Amino acid sequence: MQTSHIVPITINVGKRKIDIFPFWLLFLICGFGLGIYGGYEVFTKGLQVTGLSNQVPWGLWISIDLSSIALGGSAFVFGVIVYLLRIERFKRVGMVAVLLGFLGYSTAGMVLLFDLGQPLRFWHPIVYWQPHSLLWEITMCVVLYLSVLLAELLPVVVEHPLFHSHPIYEKRPFMRKIANIVQKLSHILHKAGPVLAVIGLTLSILHQASLGATYGVLSGRGLWFSQSAPVIFVLSAVVGGTCLLFVASVLIFRIMRPGLVKDEIFYDIARFAGAAALLCLYIRMWDWAVTNYYSFDLEVALQTELLNKVAPYATSFWIGQILFAVIPGFVLLSARRIKNMKVLSFFAVMPMICTVLTRWNYNLSGLIAQITYDPFTPSVVLNTYTPTWQEWAVGIGVVSYWLIAFTLAAQFLPFQGENGHHESHTEEEVPQAA
Repeated sequence: MQTSHIVPITINVGKRKIDIFPFWLLFLICGFGLGIYGGYEVFTKGLQVTGLSNQVPWGLWISIDLSSIALGGSAFVFGVIVYLLRIERFKRVGMVAVLLGFLGYSTAGMVLLFDLGQPLRFWHPIVYWQPHSLLWEITMCVVLYLSVLLAELLPVVVEHPLFHSHPIYEKRPFMRKIANIVQKLSHILHKAGPVLAVIGLTLSILHQASLGATYGVLSGRGLWFSQSAPVIFVLSAVVGGTCLLFVASVLIFRIMRPGLVKDEIFYDIARFAGAAALLCLYIRMWDWAVTNYYSFDLEVALQTELLNKVAPYATSFWIGQILFAVIPGFVLLSARRIKNMKVLSFFAVMPMICTVLTRWNYNLSGLIAQITYDPFTPSVVLNTYTPTWQEWAVGIGVVSYWLIAFTLAAQFLPFQGENGHHESHTEEEVPQAA
């Protein structure tokens, strides 16, 4: 099986070049070990070791959960581009998008195991249906979509030479039979790509929109009682996920496997992300105007005032959610003129931060300063929340899992497509260094 040469990422120490892969992996394993210890504390002692309460039941973990799901949004976008629109030049990049989608949703699943008060009852939504609940619908969509992503990821993993030739197959013939079965299943799933893309698109839009609608139906949230929240959640996932895909693709296909993907493809991804960022910003600004400028709701104004007292809420909004969208939007749209991957990657990180801040604010700010449900004398209550070390440890652990899995995939998977083992890629030009 022909695979592209993988260039190791090194740093210069004196006159020596040192491969950072083993040190980076060791660092991440330590972070994952910290997460295991924090998770043990949560499982054995319960949620009482966290800073969560009845007033603030969602905190750091759910913010990581929503952010990881949003940053995996490129999977359903490029599933449509590759399998439905048949734009084949994005095929290899689409494989990375599937990887990012699976890592994002599996990370969310890990976080939820800790966030549930009864983690052994994680299967209850699948058996005990609550069709009138938005959270039940989100749970079912996430479970089903994670299954779709697993089916889409299998052909990417089976590309590894381990499934095609290995000395153990001569000593253990049954291992060869298992590998053949896995390859046949992978081929079937690859042929079913268009069907999986349609299913994935449907499930993604459903649960991304429902995540925003969860806040929109709660009038007690006041500041977050927004009818456009479902659209904002979908578009912000497209923006954040595509920007993460751009950065990951530059690392995999331009630094580690130079020449496997042309620069024009990177520019197209950047331009798409820039256009989506500006569209999402346009809707977000109208949403802000309707909620804050044209609204005469005194409770909303009081919420904003209280949030500014305990945190730089307004500053984080105008810088993190506005400037971090408008400036990168125009820069990424000009990718073909800039032609500098370092500059484009730097500005692609900003919309990712914007996406995370959007999830954080929707999730946490409405709980910190919330309107009471008294219909006669409504008032705004200011709650407090500080994550404990167990919460930080679990958060570091699940993020380390994401980074470990991505690091191993970037290091060992070929990313050449189903027929990469008998195709030649010499016709593609090797791009110039950024």
